[in-house]
Amino acid sequence: MAERQISVNRTYFLGSYKNIKIQSGIDHIPQDIWTNPEAMDLLGNLLLIHAERDFRKYQELLKRVADISLEDSLALLNDMRDETYKEIQDLLANGEENTEEKDV
Repeated sequence: MAERQISVNRTYFLGSYKNIKIQSGIDHIPQDIWTNPEAMDLLGNLLLIHAERDFRKYQELLKRVADISLEDSLALLNDMRDETYKEIQDLLANGEENTEEKDV
């Protein structure tokens, strides 16, 4: 049986001829869900919400680095990256109950 997947690609206009594209997707959708229109509608809505949330997180990140120097912004982004890696490692090692969602 073919692998079922859905995805959403959103392009957000940032001004001054700049855009950002955000993709959200779900792979390995079981056949019983794939053939259920209501379930697929819900998954589609979830993908749209996920893309919108990612865009808002991107906007928040830009605000955090907008008024600091390039060196300071790189240091902040490196720290955020390292913390994210640590959270992923904790999640993989301990499961979801030991992680908290953190705002960007």
